[in-house]
Amino acid sequence: MKPISLSSTALRAMAAGVAATTAWSLAVPGGADAVPARAETAAVAPGAGLGRLTIARMGLTSTVREGVAARVLTRGVGHYPGTALPGRTGNAVFLGHRTSAPAPFDAIDRLRKGDRVVFRSGSRSYVYRVYASRIIAPGDFSVLAPVPFERGVRPKRAVATLISCYPKGSSAHRIAVFATLKPPAGRGSGR
Repeated sequence: MKPISLSSTALRAMAAGVAATTAWSLAVPGGADAVPARAETAAVAPGAGLGRLTIARMGLTSTVREGVAARVLTRGVGHYPGTALPGRTGNAVFLGHRTSAPAPFDAIDRLRKGDRVVFRSGSRSYVYRVYASRIIAPGDFSVLAPVPFERGVRPKRAVATLISCYPKGSSAHRIAVFATLKPPAGRGSGR
């Protein structure tokens, strides 16, 4: 797979967020230009609270903060800078530890097709349904693309990707779980 190109602003945000964490390797295939393509994103201050993530099968309710630095992931789930915001077209990527406290993604490997992933911010709720999972290499940043693993493809729907280390207690690989946004009642899928 070829690396994905990213703007210098997104690269700086990515480097700042990743450099201090063990949840994701900064070993970017293809060098510093290999970063996520554009999606519907917005500038959010590092560490700022975005909302709450609830996943019943995992027994998870966690605050989601912007960034993937150690100071964010030691408080719960982090939203990967430069990826889509929840509910927006593109790929909203969330990282969480499996064994380091508070270990929000400790049971990520239990998720199954059809499981609900709910993101709530203020009065808005976005309900995603799990459709797949994949074990990937730590440096496979193509998972961050607006359409996961599809370089240069313009997204047509909103998806969420949950990422953590795999197997539990090891950083040899990553597990990525993919969910698609369920349209509000009375609306089409928008595909």
